[in-house]
Amino acid sequence: MLFSLLHNPCSTTIYTIYKETHSWKWTSISAVLPIILGLIVTFFVAQVWRLVS
Repeated sequence: MLFSLLHNPCSTTIYTIYKETHSWKWTSISAVLPIILGLIVTFFVAQVWRLVS
């Protein structure tokens, strides 16, 4: 559930970022960065949960 709050934006948002920046670099970063952040956050939350319980 936490990952679904942090994962990448919808494809329309990614397309809009490309249309505004005209850069595949920033479009890729804006698509991949939330996925990586979501994975890292959920990993650490799971580890803390295992330590607590």
